[in-house]
Amino acid sequence: MSQNSAVGTFTDQPKPNIFFFRSPFRSWKFLINTFLVVVVCLSSAAVLWKYSGRLNQHSYPLSIFLLVLLLQNIVYPFWWALKRHGEIKDLYTAGDIKEQTSGSPLNLLLEVADNSLNEGLRNTSFVFGVLLVIFVKLLIK
Repeated sequence: MSQNSAVGTFTDQPKPNIFFFRSPFRSWKFLINTFLVVVVCLSSAAVLWKYSGRLNQHSYPLSIFLLVLLLQNIVYPFWWALKRHGEIKDLYTAGDIKEQTSGSPLNLLLEVADNSLNEGLRNTSFVFGVLLVIFVKLLIK
């Protein structure tokens, strides 16, 4: 008297990449990167504000250099990521590209672009954070 019942199994079915087909702020990776960018920008402002008394005319170029690095390595890549995300989303909205099945060549390209964009933002935020800590250590001496 054995009865077979259909039991659903949980498998790791690969899912297609949908990062570019909706708001980037719906992606946990992009939200973490946004948080890191905000933290690094606010930390930079706090460091420059707190140590502005120690920044004399000789170290003034150092603070300008820090601001230039902040703009070039944190703010610009974040803006660039939003701009490129928007361009790909516009292609999707216009119907030029569609959601792909997992494993398709276009899905693979979208996955690589998603990972490159998000990992690049994370890495620049981390490296700039380390640079900021070194900057503070130099100012404390």
